[in-house]
Amino acid sequence: MTSFRVAFTGSHSRSVTFAHIAQNLVKQGVGVYFIMPGAKHRIKYLTDMGFDCSHILDIADADKSYDQEALALLEAHSRVTASYMIMSDRLLCKRGEAAYGYLGGVFKSASKFIADNEIDIVFSEATWAYELAVCAACSSAGAEFIVPHSVRIPNGRFGFFSGIFQDRLIRMNRSEQVLPLPAKFRAEHAPAQPELISKRHFKSFFIHLSRLICGTAKDETEQNVFGLVRERIACDLNMRLSGFSRMQRVLSGDYVYMPLHVSPEASLDVLGGFCQNQLELVRNVVKSLPHGVSLAVREHPAGLGKRRYGFFREIGKLPNVVCVSPYADGAELIAGARAVISVSGSAAYEAAFAGVGSVVFSDMFFSVLPTVFRCTGAESIGSALEHAMNAKPDRHALAEFLADITANSYEGCVDSAEIYPQAIEKENARRVSQAFMDVIGYYSSSERPLYAASMSSR
Repeated sequence: MTSFRVAFTGSHSRSVTFAHIAQNLVKQGVGVYFIMPGAKHRIKYLTDMGFDCSHILDIADADKSYDQEALALLEAHSRVTASYMIMSDRLLCKRGEAAYGYLGGVFKSASKFIADNEIDIVFSEATWAYELAVCAACSSAGAEFIVPHSVRIPNGRFGFFSGIFQDRLIRMNRSEQVLPLPAKFRAEHAPAQPELISKRHFKSFFIHLSRLICGTAKDETEQNVFGLVRERIACDLNMRLSGFSRMQRVLSGDYVYMPLHVSPEASLDVLGGFCQNQLELVRNVVKSLPHGVSLAVREHPAGLGKRRYGFFREIGKLPNVVCVSPYADGAELIAGARAVISVSGSAAYEAAFAGVGSVVFSDMFFSVLPTVFRCTGAESIGSALEHAMNAKPDRHALAEFLADITANSYEGCVDSAEIYPQAIEKENARRVSQAFMDVIGYYSSSERPLYAASMSSR
């Protein structure tokens, strides 16, 4: 095991979570490296924890001049194009032609770093364009790109996914056990109305301002201080003008339930691919509904105020559409629906446990369920919805699937330490690190052409 080497990418406070996991891996003899997007304070956090500077790649130092050959090689080793990566990144998409130079620089520097250090696995998020470019670099350099992510149901568990999408859950275990289905799949808590100004906002403002003054704000994954202020003001304005308080909480009659994704968000921008424009998607769904069935559209509770207020005015003008309050009970809306439609959201997964058919626009690990139907484009929405509305629940298949997911997932939190402080608690870090060791053990003992598996010595 001592010959195995892994790297972590790090953006925002997710890098803090990864750092605590990495510390435990080092204690077990694993070589650990980091690929960082540029924020000096996050790199300092790693060095303060004892990680060697030579084991840290700072993307900010990469040559970002336009390189057509590098971009061609990147696309040859990726499931998506360079333009897809840029358009899926909420900040990089505003950089114009410079974004292509940035991606090429990330790909070249990451490929060299992975190859030079003979890294076997890169553990990462798949949110930002630089992370998608690192995935391509892994393919080019002969390493695995693995994303630890929540499996959504059962709650409190995560699995490991191969590549940037969530269609390839890594299955290291097999289970013949059929688990009893949960009586309640998941309940949402009504969110508190966001505040325009709070202590957290003041703290965030001054932290970002200090980084701007000190010249350490060179991270393409972090919003600048002026953007944060504009975003906060726009969020409050949208909250006041969107009319959420006037929206219905309880529905009757036949309806298809469509919960919106937070925007921007990786589940929409990366996994959703060509369905990023949710207003246009709503229009296409409305066109595809059979007579007598309405469309219930609900804002995501975590996205309150992030969408321009005019969005809901446009939806309200469409025939046969009902805007549902974000404070409504999501579980009840699913249970009463003829079908659920979502780009890649958990609601489509949750619907299976309520015996309701669903439609998704992305290949997901739960798409194999008999009540989940994959839609490949606007013209096939109608047929996918028809299948979903006529789907027959198969509780045995659902129980088998749940058993398989449970057997191939782990208890613990791998999310942002800022949002989930328990992620860096000692016991969670220990438990999660053991899951990472299981993955490392699985790949190191396989016949896959990884560096550690193909070399008898260093």
